[in-house]
Amino acid sequence: MTKKVNRKKILSHANHFSILHDKNPLWKIPRIRLQFLVTILLSFLLAIGGFSLTWHMMPCAWKIVRHIPGMDLDRDALKKDLTERAKNYDLPSSENNKQEQDAFASFFDSLDSYTGIAIYGSDDEYFRTQHTADIIHNKNWNFFTQMIFQITYSNYAKVVPLNGIEDYFEIDIDFKNETGKLYVSSFHNSKLTIPWFLFSIGVALFLLLLLPLLFLRKKVQDIGILKDHILQMSGGDLHQPIRPMGNDELGILARELDQMRSTLYTNIQQETESRRANQDLITAMSHDLRTPLTILHGYLDILALGRNPDQQSEYIRRCLQKTEDIQQLTDRMFEYSLVYEPPQSPVLTPIPLTDLQLTLTEHLDFLHLAGFQTLETFAPISGQINGDETSLKRLFQNLFSNILKYGDKSEPVTLQFFVRNSACQIILSNAVKPVHSDIESNRIGLKSAEKIAELHHGTLAFRQTDEKQFIVSVTLPVFSHKNGT
Repeated sequence: MTKKVNRKKILSHANHFSILHDKNPLWKIPRIRLQFLVTILLSFLLAIGGFSLTWHMMPCAWKIVRHIPGMDLDRDALKKDLTERAKNYDLPSSENNKQEQDAFASFFDSLDSYTGIAIYGSDDEYFRTQHTADIIHNKNWNFFTQMIFQITYSNYAKVVPLNGIEDYFEIDIDFKNETGKLYVSSFHNSKLTIPWFLFSIGVALFLLLLLPLLFLRKKVQDIGILKDHILQMSGGDLHQPIRPMGNDELGILARELDQMRSTLYTNIQQETESRRANQDLITAMSHDLRTPLTILHGYLDILALGRNPDQQSEYIRRCLQKTEDIQQLTDRMFEYSLVYEPPQSPVLTPIPLTDLQLTLTEHLDFLHLAGFQTLETFAPISGQINGDETSLKRLFQNLFSNILKYGDKSEPVTLQFFVRNSACQIILSNAVKPVHSDIESNRIGLKSAEKIAELHHGTLAFRQTDEKQFIVSVTLPVFSHKNGT
């Protein structure tokens, strides 16, 4: 009698994810891997854009940093100093005149290591001499610095001059012998270029790692949530639903796990209710069976002892009555098991509607013999239904048994049998005895009949009116018919 959990159904949900992978080619795409690759691609684009944007912001940063004392070249001070010193020097007539070049070399002694000067004649504009900034020859200006210089100067200097390490300006200075044009190259902004380049690289690395880390963090959180739900389910808590997690593999796993949780919860609830109902039924049946069995045992003892021979026929009649009571109780137990056990699909075969009408006529004849009046309406019909003959006979036996038990013989029993909208309809109506106004409190017989109708893809509905009239309507699908109404 105890209802068993449908484990095949549960296992089907557990294997549903793998079935989807086998049948649907879309599920063969590793969605998490694809999402991760897209995330990596977006991260590269974001990192390149972040580096470019940050690097092009260096002019704005240099405009702020250059005001710090010692960071930038003081052009006015340099021009004033060079003008004073130029009064003591003759500008070399040629870059090939070594004696004049050596005599002029001390002119550059006041320059710092970040400043270089190239001098041309103001009149003829020929190159005369130059001084390269010491920082260029410094070993600390290593390959890394040269690489930055090549990148920034070659690619950006023409667009954003301050993004180049070298900054130019020119001044005219009067020497002892003639006027010279000085082209001053300042590398002072290289004090910011190297740190700013490293800062731009740092921004690019941060942006490169940001999206993948956020993606992985989200997936790890989802895995943690699934782990918590699995632990809750293993502990017996099946009430908490699992929130949706998208359409990737983790999302599919979450949905199927939630479906499994729901199925387990429903089956456990049904099993608990079935166990409780079985216990109540066993208790009630034990009590109900004890009374007729005790009386039956007493009558049989009297018959066995041979007492009151003239009453033996009456005692036998009473014994038969008690056996009928016991049979009714066992029938109720059978009907109960039919209602609450998992449904088994019957083997349906074509049944003519005339056979169904004949079965109803036999039950009406039995009601006549029991003292009931009947009013039947049979429409001239022909056709077939798909059904199990034994199950249908049990259905009508339950309905007419209720009439025999609870029907009021002072009122007629009405039956209508017709076909409408490709469905066979049977409407049965009877009055209820006042003492049985609440028909069959648990209504096991009606539930059994309703279950049989559902197994035949039909319906059974019942209601009781205020005038204590009980009406049952059975509808069964018809696959071929002719209706004369």
